[in-house]
Parts: sequence; structure tokens; C-alpha cells
Amino acid sequence: MLLILLVAGAVGGFIAGLVGVGGGVIFGPVLFFSFQAAGIEDPILTPLTLGSSLLCTFAASASGAVAQGKVGAIDGRTALVVGGIAAVAVVLVGRFVTTQPWFDKEVFQVILGVLLVVVVVRMVFKTDRADTLSTAGSKRSLGRLAVAGLGAGTIASLAGVGGGVVMVPAFSGFVRLPMKVAAGSSTAAITIITAVGVATYAALGWGEPTPYGALGYVDWRSAAVLALPAVVTARLGVATAHRIDVRAVRLSFAAFAAVVAARLLWNALA
Repeated sequence: MLLILLVAGAVGGFIAGLVGVGGGVIFGPVLFFSFQAAGIEDPILTPLTLGSSLLCTFAASASGAVAQGKVGAIDGRTALVVGGIAAVAVVLVGRFVTTQPWFDKEVFQVILGVLLVVVVVRMVFKTDRADTLSTAGSKRSLGRLAVAGLGAGTIASLAGVGGGVVMVPAFSGFVRLPMKVAAGSSTAAITIITAVGVATYAALGWGEPTPYGALGYVDWRSAAVLALPAVVTARLGVATAHRIDVRAVRLSFAAFAAVVAARLLWNALA
């Protein structure tokens, strides 16, 4: 199990840096199955997975954001506004889902499974056209950024991811940022979103019968095993994204994500 967590952490970190999605699409399922194998069940399993996944995602995105900043791939205003609005959504949605008995492991698996299917479709059909947009031609009105932030924050709290699956396409298509700046700004915003998300789930789970050593709904020990390799590989992912054609990498990840999505949906619906 330790080796699986380390490998998953390395893969999640690399993906986080490569395409700006935070890595939660890897961390969430791995933690969910790991906690299940340890005998943890609802009502603790689902929020513990969410909080712990957000901690992993925070570590990977923070490392990736530093690397993205060094190559000038972050639009500060976009990252701060969207990250701040999304953080508010994380607090509100997190408070809601942890008090609803219907939000159990089956619902969580369906949400995360569907999210992975969206990621797979986006990875497979994303074009490799030249990035001809410029930051000067972007449409960064408060209304557009607020829509992206609300969507990202809601997804982050429901699925334990950073929200990059919403922000990257929103930044590149809706806000009209260059693709590399969209990925970099998404990574920076994810750092804000997940930091607030971790604090929220730690507070919401304070006093609950969580595993020994966990901080509320955040199992920092399991998260640390995933996060340590992710911190290193996130920077490698950023460097790769700025140097080579990443279509083959995207398709490989899409294939892996499709398998995980099928497993989650089968478990929930079978």
C-alpha cells in the first residue's frame, strides 16, 4: 500500500504540473480506496477522503505554482479573484455536504467518476493548435471570473479536487487567456482554494471519530505519503509542459483516468 501511495503521489503531482488540474483526480480515488481497505466507512469515509485529498492537492499545486511563477505563466489578478471566490464556495459547500446524510460514499463516487469522465473527454479531444492568444486580449471581467470561481469551488468541495478541471477550460475559453497562462493561473488559484478547503474540513471534522492522529477530516499522514513525491514531480510536470509536445502524456493519463472512473462508477451503481 505504501508503494501504491508513493507512485500515485508522483503521478498526481506530475499531472498537476503538466495540465494545471491540481492532481486531485488521482489523489481522491487512491485515498478513497485506501481508507476503505483500512475499514473506514461512512459517515467518516467520504469527508475524510475529501479533506485529505485537498491537502495532497494543496502540496502539489503550491509546488507547481512556484515553478509556473518562475516562467511567467501566472496571471495574478485572475488567480487571486477566482481563488478567493472559489474559497468562499468551498467553505459553504463543505459545510453543506458534511451535514447531509444523503452525501455518502456512493454519491461521492458518482460525482468523482463523472468528473473523471469529463477530464478524459477533455484530454482526448483537446487540440494542439498554436497558442495565439495574448493576455492583453483576455476578458477578465469580475463577472466572468466569479462564474469560474463558483464552479471551481463547488467542484473542489464535492470531489476533493482543486477545481482545475473547471478553471483551465474556463480560463482558456471563457476568459481567453493563453493556454499556458490558463494552466499556470489555475495552479496558483488551486493553492488558495485547497488551503481554505483543508482548514474547512479540519474544522468541520473536529471532535468526530476520525482515525487516530487525523486533524478533523484531514488524515495528514496518508496525505503526506502522497504529497511528498507530488511536490517533486509537480515541478517536473511544469517543465515538461513548457518544453515538449504533451499529447502522448495526456492520452496516457486519459486512459488511466478512464479505468479509475469505471471502477468508481461500477462500485457506486452496481
